[in-house]
Amino acid sequence: MTLERLLNSVGKRTFVKYYYNFKNHSRQYCISNFDEPFTEKAKASKTGHAQMVFKNRLEKDALVLISKSNRVDETTKEKALEILSIDFQYK
Repeated sequence: MTLERLLNSVGKRTFVKYYYNFKNHSRQYCISNFDEPFTEKAKASKTGHAQMVFKNRLEKDALVLISKSNRVDETTKEKALEILSIDFQYK
């Protein structure tokens, strides 16, 4: 599965919003801590795809892709750049 496909399955905004949950917590914790009223199946799917990004060490590439995307809002792009700066010293 390509990085773009993984991100589309999670949602770029969702990936950025819950980045540290996906990175640092268990699958069950992530599923239990969504603010949005997604179905349990959707929560599980989004979490699984997001954690696959981390398992394959694609999180930096994902954040760069999101920060350059024309299909996400400016707040999400800024948050992606902030995470890149903190976690990867990206400029």
